[in-house]
Amino acid sequence: QTITLSASPQVALNPLGAVCEEVPGFVVNQGKEFTGIAGTGVYSGDGITATGLFDPRQATPGTHTIRYTYTATNGCTAFAEQPIAVYAQPTVSAGPDKVLLEGGFITLDGSGSGNGIAYLWTPNINIDSTKVPVPKVSPTTDITYNLTVTSEDGCVNSDLVFVHVLKTPVIPNAFSPNGDGINDTWVIQYLNSYTNVDVAIFNRYGQSVFHSAGYSKYWDGTYNGKALPAGTYYYVIDRKIEGTKKLTG
Repeated sequence: QTITLSASPQVALNPLGAVCEEVPGFVVNQGKEFTGIAGTGVYSGDGITATGLFDPRQATPGTHTIRYTYTATNGCTAFAEQPIAVYAQPTVSAGPDKVLLEGGFITLDGSGSGNGIAYLWTPNINIDSTKVPVPKVSPTTDITYNLTVTSEDGCVNSDLVFVHVLKTPVIPNAFSPNGDGINDTWVIQYLNSYTNVDVAIFNRYGQSVFHSAGYSKYWDGTYNGKALPAGTYYYVIDRKIEGTKKLTG
């Protein structure tokens, strides 16, 4: 009998570095056939396609075995294997959005979990500590804070929280509704930031001449479509925010 001895491919798969779960999918190309024999190589294992596209999230955290199999055109095969570690992405929450009265402070409700995580808040503006999960903040204008957590494995995650600063209303003590286009309405600056505000105006006899739930319209000095006489009127503004007093004058 005649025995035909075909050459076997010689295959190597270089070591694969550990990756974090949140890393986007990437191509593994460390598998090689180093004798030059013609053939085709394919990858197999958790989270990897035959062409070598590895997705850490699909693989899930843990240690996985990647195999590179080379099939020569003569039908002979060989393979090489390497482990790859996938580190878990830490969890993070910057907490719910907050509403803050101008001049005060609130505590952000950040949290996270993971392998030896470290916290970092940005930007470092009106915040008492950027490295604790529940810092106190006292911004003067609306701001979005970003909380980033980093594990000992170098894996990261982040979340955002919006802080809406309610400015102290600026209440004018006079206006001139004479139709000249200048100062014709009683406009209270910053009051429209208070969603549930209640505005009431009375004449000197205590009769209501204007009322607005919310601040979608400005008083133009009229009552039932008729101009009211010049004089002193009284307002009561309830911002409907816990801890605030009614504004009167």
